[in-house]
Amino acid sequence: MIDQSFDQIFTTFEEISNNFKRTNQYFDILYDSLSAVFINKTPFSEDISAVTKTSGIVARTFDGTWKEIALDDFSNLNIIVEKLPKVVNKGEEIAEFEGWKLNKELKTKINPKDIPIEEKLKKIRDISDFIQKYDKRIVMCQIKYYETEITRIFVNNEGSQLRQVIPRLRLFIMPIVKEGMTIDFDYSVIEGEVGFEILDELTDTKLEQIANNSLDMLKAKIPPAGKFTVIVDPGMGGTIAHESFGHGLEADQVLRGRSYLKDKLNKKVASEVCVICDVPDMGNQLGSYFFDDEGIKAGKNVLVEHGILKNFIYDRKSASLLNTTPQGNGRRESYAHVVQPRMSNTYFEPGDYDIEEMISEIKEGVMCNHSYFGMEDPIGGGMQCTSKKGYLIENGEKTKILKSIALSGYVLDVLENIDAISNDATTLHGGTCGKGHADKVPVSDGGSYIRIKEVLISPG
Repeated sequence: MIDQSFDQIFTTFEEISNNFKRTNQYFDILYDSLSAVFINKTPFSEDISAVTKTSGIVARTFDGTWKEIALDDFSNLNIIVEKLPKVVNKGEEIAEFEGWKLNKELKTKINPKDIPIEEKLKKIRDISDFIQKYDKRIVMCQIKYYETEITRIFVNNEGSQLRQVIPRLRLFIMPIVKEGMTIDFDYSVIEGEVGFEILDELTDTKLEQIANNSLDMLKAKIPPAGKFTVIVDPGMGGTIAHESFGHGLEADQVLRGRSYLKDKLNKKVASEVCVICDVPDMGNQLGSYFFDDEGIKAGKNVLVEHGILKNFIYDRKSASLLNTTPQGNGRRESYAHVVQPRMSNTYFEPGDYDIEEMISEIKEGVMCNHSYFGMEDPIGGGMQCTSKKGYLIENGEKTKILKSIALSGYVLDVLENIDAISNDATTLHGGTCGKGHADKVPVSDGGSYIRIKEVLISPG
């Protein structure tokens, strides 16, 4: 099947799908293909991992519970029809949607697959050499390069025929600096559904800024501890939206009674200035796609509307059980993993404040920049997220640069204490999200600048 055209795969999948009548049972089949290159460079090692292509198929039906079969051997696809059960009068147990068709292949200016590994490694070495030679206080530079191309071909017995080919690239740069006994760092990430052309953004001026961001941390002070008014940047706001809040909205956890938000639908969970959304199709963001792994078209899921919880994050099954419409959040890491409700691009929508105005109104507070870590507690509703650096705010002005800052508390208290969101354009940052310790999928999160009254902070 690897050598077949997508039209041939559509035809084969349609023939298999015809064995399962929609009035009796829901059925779908997914082809999943991945190619990837990972390079991790430090001054001491260069680790390279390349997957030319790995692929498989997963087919499933619903007869009250999901029954599915995954294959990486395409020689006998009849086993799908032989192994999956045939039932009658179970079709209404999963909500039916109108079938649709899509064939979308994202094109990049420079396809990373056309660039030899040696050339990629040379580019990464050049970046590393430039940064390490920039200042003698830069003792090490770690660079992680990761590219993937994912193909998903989907057919179901509702008439859907879907194909998407999505390239993703992410470059992480971390200069580590040392002066006397002080060691610290900052980091920079560029990423998106883009090609090798994204590395053209790394001009000498940009690399100098990345180096200086780390060097600035050598003069950073220990942040205060206690309750302060805090402004968080889009990265930190995204961590609150995703890690601290979003995981509690995943509908499978809600249905299991394992979410502190299970009884909060249509109730106030945040201040009125808060609008939080999850949108799978947002241009070239790392977490974007056109349809999920259940064939649902990417929509806009308004999670919180002016402080009111309006929706959870659904897959087909949870949406059916809760009598609502999924917006494209049924996701698999690969054909060898199960579908679960997962976030995509999760963010706070902009408000109507100017960021300078937000700062000017604070007599004593802190700004948190550059999200570095977040931890969720979807059962209890606690949260902790950490910025890599920050700034002290005194009498309406940013003053001293601060080291890592931890922000913690009860999520709903934090959301309720948001009193201003800036009118800056939405900025998202990408990464990988796991559910538990596994099932990793690409995601993005962000927003604008957010001001939170009376939130607990401490050195991170």
